[in-house]
Amino acid sequence: MKKPASLRAMLVALMPELGRNPDALAMWIEKGRVRSRLGAHGFAWEYQLTVLLKEFAGDPAVPFFAVTEWLRQQQPEVLAPGGQNGFPFEVDILDDKTFDVQIVLTLDECVAAAPQGEGQWHLTPIAQPVPIDPDGEPTRPGPVLSIWHDGQQLAPLPES
Repeated sequence: MKKPASLRAMLVALMPELGRNPDALAMWIEKGRVRSRLGAHGFAWEYQLTVLLKEFAGDPAVPFFAVTEWLRQQQPEVLAPGGQNGFPFEVDILDDKTFDVQIVLTLDECVAAAPQGEGQWHLTPIAQPVPIDPDGEPTRPGPVLSIWHDGQQLAPLPES
């Protein structure tokens, strides 16, 4: 399962305070299911990934923007009309500056299996298809390196 690690890396890169305090970012998988067909040897994992930001003191828009941008590349049907139609979240307001944020994402990952001789198999994760905009052009804007609002850098926070 590569998507949880990919999302964690993106969140830590955008919000370095999560890297300095690893306990502030928890992730776990629930409600997993494996799908396969009788005629094919590969399989797909389907699961719910829960992301919990503990005592988050930044702008609340930052983690939600980061997750939606990550989803555009990694699981675009979550955001597509007629697809999953977004993702659920909960926020626990701790005080006027900090809160816990829990985001639940329904994800899947496919793995191809190819025979490599007598009794040997080669497993290969299958990349998510490139998302298509309504005009038919593939989108790959690149990684999110920083987030700004009204001339102020929200993420990563500038070093003081």
